[in-house]
Amino acid sequence: MYDTLSFWLPRSEIGNFSLSDVGDKLTNAKEMADRETGEMWMCGDVDNLRVTASIAGVSVKGSLARFFLPDNTYTLTRNLVKGAVEKLSETVGLPLDRANITRMDVSTNFIMKHSAGQYFEVLGGVTNFKRSLIGRETLYYFNRGRVLTKAMAFYDKARETANSGKDLPEVFRDSNLLRYESRWMSRLPQQLKEPEIKGGTLWDRRFYGKIVSLWADNYFKIEKINSLDMEDLEKIKTVSDAFNYLCAMGLKKLGQDEVAAIVEAMKDRKVFSDPKYYTRLKERLKGVTSDIKFADTDELVKELDSEVRQVLAYKR
Repeated sequence: MYDTLSFWLPRSEIGNFSLSDVGDKLTNAKEMADRETGEMWMCGDVDNLRVTASIAGVSVKGSLARFFLPDNTYTLTRNLVKGAVEKLSETVGLPLDRANITRMDVSTNFIMKHSAGQYFEVLGGVTNFKRSLIGRETLYYFNRGRVLTKAMAFYDKARETANSGKDLPEVFRDSNLLRYESRWMSRLPQQLKEPEIKGGTLWDRRFYGKIVSLWADNYFKIEKINSLDMEDLEKIKTVSDAFNYLCAMGLKKLGQDEVAAIVEAMKDRKVFSDPKYYTRLKERLKGVTSDIKFADTDELVKELDSEVRQVLAYKR
């Protein structure tokens, strides 16, 4: 489940070390200096990972799954991550099990019945997150606020791999490969309510179970768009049913992103003097579809729910 990680190993955990010692372990190593302060630092690569060292400590950033496994299409589980951290520690000559984890992406791939983009249409909004569809291939959710601390991403992993000039592993070829990631971008101990999160924490059974559960919880917090079509006209019994049906169909045709953009435009123009009214409006819009008692759970939603629950069932 682990993919991109950021390690920060402060000097206090390393003891005496020189920039040249770190540089000797890197490819494309470069030593640089700040013109104003004269501070020196070294940066370079270890395979796909970026390493930066200064007098304050050493940072390592990138996909640990790609570093340790044939490709990050495969899943780096709790049983594998200890070996990955040990291999990386040996490669750079530093005890990264004692490093602070300052970013953590948790993800896996689902082999689906349909193309990735079709699932984006049934994934609605999330409270306190901004929904952002990039082209037809990637759907993001970013936390609202001045500082980016948390995000979610859904994207076509097969296309992303092809765009990067790489080949998919044989087991995934000719598959509809949907990737779902939960990303904790900063302030991890505060967000995850942990006293500290070190490299060695990653393979702790309790912590891993907690992270996989949070990954699933983030998914289930997303509003799901239920199926609604002309065949449902036969199920309308009252004027209220008809009104809700027409409103839901209108919102569906307008599109989630357009509706969100209109609400944001209202905020910019200060349509309401009380900010709580925007929250009430969003809840009212969300309720349009949920108030339709005869709307069926979309088959795409059922398939996605099943994939996430299956990961939860086998977390170890």
